Amino acid sequence: MAKKRLDESLILPVKATHFIGLDGNPLEPIPAGVSVRSSKAVQVEFMWDGRRCTQTIKGPPTQGAVLAAVAKRMVVLDAIKHNAFKLEHHFPDSRKVKENLEKKQEEESRDQRTVRDLLQIFLNRYAKEHPSRHNTLHTHKEVVSSRLAPVLGGLRPAELTKDRLIQFRHALREQGLSDSRISNVMTPLRAALDIAVEEGLVPRNLALELAPTKPKRAKVVALDSSGEPNFDEPLPSTLIPQYESAAKHADPLDAEERAAVLSQLHGQVRNIFMFAMWTGLRTGELIALRWCDVDLDNERICVRLAFSKNSFTNTKGRRARWVTLLPPALAVLKAQKALTGNAARWVFLNPRINDRWQNSQRLRVLWGYALKAAGVRYRYPYQCRHTYASMMVSAGEPTEWVAEQMGHLDGRLVAAVYGRWLRRIDLEPGEQAATAYGTEWQTLAGQVETVNTVDEMCRRTGRRRPQTTVMMGKRASSELLPPPEFRKFGMRQACDKSGESVWRPHKHWPCL
Repeated sequence: MAKKRLDESLILPVKATHFIGLDGNPLEPIPAGVSVRSSKAVQVEFMWDGRRCTQTIKGPPTQGAVLAAVAKRMVVLDAIKHNAFKLEHHFPDSRKVKENLEKKQEEESRDQRTVRDLLQIFLNRYAKEHPSRHNTLHTHKEVVSSRLAPVLGGLRPAELTKDRLIQFRHALREQGLSDSRISNVMTPLRAALDIAVEEGLVPRNLALELAPTKPKRAKVVALDSSGEPNFDEPLPSTLIPQYESAAKHADPLDAEERAAVLSQLHGQVRNIFMFAMWTGLRTGELIALRWCDVDLDNERICVRLAFSKNSFTNTKGRRARWVTLLPPALAVLKAQKALTGNAARWVFLNPRINDRWQNSQRLRVLWGYALKAAGVRYRYPYQCRHTYASMMVSAGEPTEWVAEQMGHLDGRLVAAVYGRWLRRIDLEPGEQAATAYGTEWQTLAGQVETVNTVDEMCRRTGRRRPQTTVMMGKRASSELLPPPEFRKFGMRQACDKSGESVWRPHKHWPCL
C-alpha cells in the first residue's frame, strides 16, 4: 500500500479495522496483531515464550502511528524467531518493564537492608495496624532511637548472631536496666527480625531462641564451709530490698501528711488532689475525666479515658471501670459542678488557662511546692493512688473491691503491694487471733513436751529401756524396741536367717 494513498496524520477511530484513503473510503485492512484500543494509544499483540503479550504504544492513533506499530511488530516477531527478543529494548516505556525494574531494585535494596531499615518498617507497620496505641508506639520509637539503632542499626540481619544478641542483652543489664525494661527493648528487635524472615534475609529469628529475659532465680543462701547457714545473722530493723516484695515502691501519705499537704493547696488544684486521694485515679485519668463520665445520682464515676504522652488513650489494661464516690470525693465533684459543670466538658480545669490540664508536668510542680511548704517528705503525685489503696485495705475493705476500684484484674496485686496495711492500725499483730483462740492456746501451753532423751522418757513413764535390736528392712546397729502399743500396730516379730528374733515394720504400717 502506497503511503501517498492515505493521510498519515488522520486519526483512526477506536476499533478501526481498515485504513482510510484520501478520498475517505476504506483501504486495506489493518494487519492482525495491531489494533486501535483507545483514542490515546495503539496496541501491539504477539506471542512470546508461549504466552500472549500485549504492549501499548502511547500517542494519538493516527494512520502513521498504526503503520509504525505494524513495522515494530514485524521486527519483534523476527527477534522472537531468532531468540533475540528483549522487552526493555523494543518497549522501554512498557509498564511491565518498569515493574520488573522496580522489583529488581527492591530486591537489591532488600539485600542491602540494615537492622535500622527493618526497625523503621516495623514502626511504620505498627502505626498503621494500631493507630490508637499512641503510648506503646511512643515507647517503641524511644527504644529504637536510644537503644537499638545506635548499637545494632548499621548491621545486616545476617550479622546478628545469637552470641551478639546475648552480648547486647548482657550489656543492657550492666547498664542497670531492669528485666522489664530489657524486655521492652527486645520487643522491636524481635519484630524487625520477623520481617527479615518474611523477606528471606535470614532463615529464622534468633531473638526468639534466647532464654527468657527474666530467668527464674533461686534464692541464694549464704553458707559456711561446712554447708550450714549463719546462726548469728541479725534480724533486720526494716524491710531491706532482699526482703521486700512488690510493695517497695508504695509510700502513701498518712493522715497528718494528707492534711498538711492539702492545706497548702487552693482552688481546683486542692480539689483534684483531694479527689485523687479518695478515688485512686491515675493522673492521666484525672486529666481526662469528663462530666459525661460522672453519675452523681448513683454516686459513682466511669473511668474509661486517659491522657498520656500528649494523646488521649484507653485506660491502662484497656478496661473501663466504675469507681464508687466516697464522701470526700463526692464533695469535690459537687464543688466542681459549680466551677466547670456549665461547660459540660472537663471536670478539672487548669485555673491559669481555664482549660483542661495539658499534661501532668504542671500538676507535679504544684504538688512539689505543696509538699515543701508543708514540710512533708517528697513523693511523686502517683503516691495519691497508693494512699487511697492503703487507706482502703487498712480500713478492712475487701481486696477484691479495692482491686475493682483501682482497675486491677483481681485482689492478688492489691494483697501483694499493700499487704503491710491489711491489718487494722488500732490493733497489735495477733490481737484478733488471741481473742479467737486464747483458750486453746492456754490448754496447749500445758501440753508442751519437755523430755528429750530416751532415758528421761523411760523414767517418766516407768518403762524399762529395751535392748532388743529392731530391724527396719535391714539389720540396724542399735535400735530400740518400740513400746507395746506401737509393737501391736506398727511392728511384727520375725526371724532372720540366723534364727534370731527381730522386729520389722508391719506391711500395713507405712512408717513409724
